[in-house]
Amino acid sequence: MPIPAWSLMGGSLEIWELAEVAESLIRHDYATRESLLRFVDLENIPYRGKCLDALELVQPGSDSPKETELRLALVRYGLPIMRPNCVIPDVRFANGTAVTLDLVDHAHRFGLDYQGDHHRTDKSQWRRDQTKLSRLTAAGWTVLPVTQLDLSDELHRAALAMNVAYSLSRIDGNPVAVTTPLSWHEVVLVHRRARKSGLLE
Repeated sequence: MPIPAWSLMGGSLEIWELAEVAESLIRHDYATRESLLRFVDLENIPYRGKCLDALELVQPGSDSPKETELRLALVRYGLPIMRPNCVIPDVRFANGTAVTLDLVDHAHRFGLDYQGDHHRTDKSQWRRDQTKLSRLTAAGWTVLPVTQLDLSDELHRAALAMNVAYSLSRIDGNPVAVTTPLSWHEVVLVHRRARKSGLLE
């Protein structure tokens, strides 16, 4: 029973980790955000408040735990909530396959691409990445590659957030501020406001 097991993880996991596991359940078709919300609402579970907070952070569409971690790390530094795993309109590989990015800010034509070790050790994957980047650049997109090093500690996460903010600022000339790390309660409130305003599903 994956959903009850997920709810009990609230005793040992941080809010963002609980959200990461929830997105993994959704990705593997064990749950939907709605079914998780329904379970938490109807059942008498010990970590109800924490589970509800975690579900505020959940965005269906994430393709890996690292994508979830990356998205939430940037929001924690005050950056806009980006959409996970998006198809980029009118950009395709030579065989017609759609090009996707792990995180996207459509308004700025800006994206992040998380690259695990196989992206540099697998020749065909490396070449595919280069083709993808060149086609996106030609279509007017700005793309930053991200690796595990960028998420490895607070210093690297802060540097990544500043790099993203600088890139966004250069696109339209409007400064994008980076904050000191928000508490997870504050990050939950950011998502709750975005959901109420229709910016999140």
